[in-house]
Amino acid sequence: MKILHISLTLQGRDYVSLRYFWDKPADYKEHRLPLAEIKGLSDQVETDYYTRLPVDYATTGQALYNWLDKSDRILANALKEPHPQGLIIAIATDKGLAHLPWELLHDGHSFLVEKTPPIIPVRWVSNGKAITTANSPQNRPLNVLFMATSPLEVEPELDYEAEEGKILQATARTPIDLRVEESGCLTELSYVVREYETGYFDIFHLTGHATYKDKKSYFLTEDEYGNRVDSSTADIYNALQFRFPSLIFLSGCRTGYSADGAVPSMAEELLNMGATAVLGWGQNVRDTDATAAASQLYWELSQGGTVTQALSSTYRTLIQQKTPDWHKLRLYVANTLPEALVTTLRTRGRKQLPKPSTTVKFRDDENRLRVAKREDFVGRRRQLQNCLRTLKTDFDKVGILIHGMGGWGKSTIASRLWDRLPEHDKILWWRQIDESYLIQKLKNKLIKPAQLELIPHLENGQIQLKSRLIYLFRQLADMGEKPFLLILDDFEWNLEPRAGGYILKPQPAPILEALVEAIQETGTDNRIIITCRYDFDSDLLEYFYKQGLQPLKGSELTKKLNRLENFQPDKLPANLRERALELADGNPRLLEFLNNEILGQQNAEARLTELEQSPEMWKDKIIWEELYELIDEQLQKILSYCLIYEIPVPMAALEAVCDELPNYQQQLQRGLNLGLIEVSPEVKAEDRVYRVSRILPHIIPNIQISEAPQVYSLYKKAHDKLHQLWGNENNESEDKWQEIFRLKFANKENPKRFRQGFSQMLAVQYNSEADKGFEFELRKCADDLVEDGLFDTLANYLQQKQWRKADEETAWIFYQVMVEEKYQDWADLFKNFPCETLRKIDQLWLQNSNNQFGISIQAEIYRSLGSPEYGDIQWGNFGERVGWKQYSWLSYYELMEKSKNKNVQDKDVMLSSPSLPALIHTRHLGWWSGEGVRAVGIRWVVIAGTLLSRRDL
Repeated sequence: MKILHISLTLQGRDYVSLRYFWDKPADYKEHRLPLAEIKGLSDQVETDYYTRLPVDYATTGQALYNWLDKSDRILANALKEPHPQGLIIAIATDKGLAHLPWELLHDGHSFLVEKTPPIIPVRWVSNGKAITTANSPQNRPLNVLFMATSPLEVEPELDYEAEEGKILQATARTPIDLRVEESGCLTELSYVVREYETGYFDIFHLTGHATYKDKKSYFLTEDEYGNRVDSSTADIYNALQFRFPSLIFLSGCRTGYSADGAVPSMAEELLNMGATAVLGWGQNVRDTDATAAASQLYWELSQGGTVTQALSSTYRTLIQQKTPDWHKLRLYVANTLPEALVTTLRTRGRKQLPKPSTTVKFRDDENRLRVAKREDFVGRRRQLQNCLRTLKTDFDKVGILIHGMGGWGKSTIASRLWDRLPEHDKILWWRQIDESYLIQKLKNKLIKPAQLELIPHLENGQIQLKSRLIYLFRQLADMGEKPFLLILDDFEWNLEPRAGGYILKPQPAPILEALVEAIQETGTDNRIIITCRYDFDSDLLEYFYKQGLQPLKGSELTKKLNRLENFQPDKLPANLRERALELADGNPRLLEFLNNEILGQQNAEARLTELEQSPEMWKDKIIWEELYELIDEQLQKILSYCLIYEIPVPMAALEAVCDELPNYQQQLQRGLNLGLIEVSPEVKAEDRVYRVSRILPHIIPNIQISEAPQVYSLYKKAHDKLHQLWGNENNESEDKWQEIFRLKFANKENPKRFRQGFSQMLAVQYNSEADKGFEFELRKCADDLVEDGLFDTLANYLQQKQWRKADEETAWIFYQVMVEEKYQDWADLFKNFPCETLRKIDQLWLQNSNNQFGISIQAEIYRSLGSPEYGDIQWGNFGERVGWKQYSWLSYYELMEKSKNKNVQDKDVMLSSPSLPALIHTRHLGWWSGEGVRAVGIRWVVIAGTLLSRRDL
């Protein structure tokens, strides 16, 4: 690609030379201009761009273009030069130029990044030399080192694995080697970097929150417990061990931001430290926009595209998707611009990704305990952090109990903790414990001369075990030796059932008691990790932190599946894959079993059917036979009721649907203790959510959702409680809103359920996640919507002059039409809305408002002003004419207050009452949210204009 370099050179104290050159710095054209002009341009950008209500981006881009172009049209003539591979405009970062939003460059017709061939602005950290390109692609898949950070108590909490999952999904056809450092901790990252040779990784991707304080950028990383650490550029540099990949992507807010050029951005600082190319964000960026950018960028790079081609493709895609933050993505380069990082997929001799590893490593001295290898381990970040925090800092506890259903990875989590606690001497104990074996394991650790002297006392059976352990722990501590980490794995072998739960067997009870009391009394750092299928009944557990588990889901599940060869989409039909996923319900062990034993077989479908019909073939992998005797009729009923929820919910929601059953709270606790109810990893009990495992109905036929009509009352109870807990404007989870509306619509005894759900969505208007959740669930129920009497309620409200209710009913009709006619989205609806239905709605408004209210009235005004386009100020004029804007845009509440009880017989009603209907034009985008159209609803101008431009009213 051709590169046009643009730089500033000081000429005296008050002037600079704006220089343009191609590949020879000495062969330049220049403009001499005062330094004050640069300052004025920067000040204008602060006013027009770095503000809550920015000027139209095309206007800002054209101003920057004209400033570079000058009167002799240097830039315009350069753009006319032939550049079939594209053109790079490299703008030096010094003298304040890095602060300006060059990505918006606009020639009066389009943004330059939209051109074909592409024209890409980059920020050039110059030392006076021209940029050279480096095109030495590796003949293998793309290697990416990925780390997501999401410190505790930092809001908003990021979906820190969604970006990773989207990258994997986008590159499914040209797979990449994505090495994930799951801790979010730079110290742990440095260990990973050391494991690979220099140059192994093509890209380092760091995603999470970043901040800008005291004129300096920091990335919000985590310590090993998940607490916030403000990491500087130097901290990132040190973690990478001086081994910079070709590209670094700092996917955090303002990592590409330079405050008026006075202080370099984090991206520029990395280049000054030796990095080659760095991507960062120039302002705050939404999580979803950053994820969309990353998935498109890696899709292009994985196929052998150059860095600038990938960036061009990313800009284009984000613009086409009307992503507001597209222009905030900034590429910084030094004197070398990397081109393609890897070859194309079909290049001769290209290395393929290694097949997913099915091997396991052993931890205990008898080679019996199997856990996932580190590179195969996914998720469980919060659980690991919770456990580490307890083991290292909570001196009121002697250890942790990791409990949950078989196959959820308890032993593997213990293994990861083993890795993360190098300051401890490890002793692993599998299944049944006894005193003599404990003594033998401790003896094996005493190998130094001074330690050997402790063995006779340790073996003296005449002394109580607790006393021997106290003496041993104190002596070793005095010697400065490492404390012990005792891992008691598969501890359920030491339990027996009693009173509907589990207690310790007689033999292991005094051993565990001796260990716990010895650690307590000595105050040493010896610690115990217990992994067990059950949370058993013992006073000793008062001294343990209990970490419950849940199956893999979301991006954790995506990552796990990417490591299982036979679950790949090209390996088996989609319906068979879905059946296998439903059967496993995110259980890692079952997923591995299905991958290794079932899905790779020629008769995979028949084998899967056999497993579905005969759970006894696999249920022992996750549940013991003796547990069935404990799951009595009362507990079965409780678990059946709780199946009404499809996603994890607060305990209060489970209690709400079970409150008619006897001892329901005690039975719910039994379900938790026995590992039948999943629990999320939050430290505080009040923050945790719960879900009944979907595996249970396969293996216990009596655990099933109730049949109609009883199930309808359960749906109502479940909905009402979830709406009470989650049905507010603070809920920004689409999954939670979907669950609320799913439960609402499932109650078929309620004929008004859809309209009531619509009202619930409106109650949190401008909450886009509520809108998406409502629309998603409504589309699933399209066949149940009432087709007759579509306009009856609207006509009734209009006749009674109940304008707000009529306005809402109009929007409800639009929703129903969109869903029933299967229009793709609101824009598609406006463009193709059935003309007869549209005319009927308009006529009802006109007839009942003395021809003052109606869509046709709005359309006539709209067309009289011309056709407001993307960001055009004409839209503001239209808003003023129809009464939606008075100095500033009205909120919907203000608008309806002004419309309340207006006498529409007054021909001048439009002067004091905003035009209706209005809700169809606002939807969830917040047209009158007080933020202004450009801040939150700019793309809606085009959508609303589609309806108002129609001439079939």
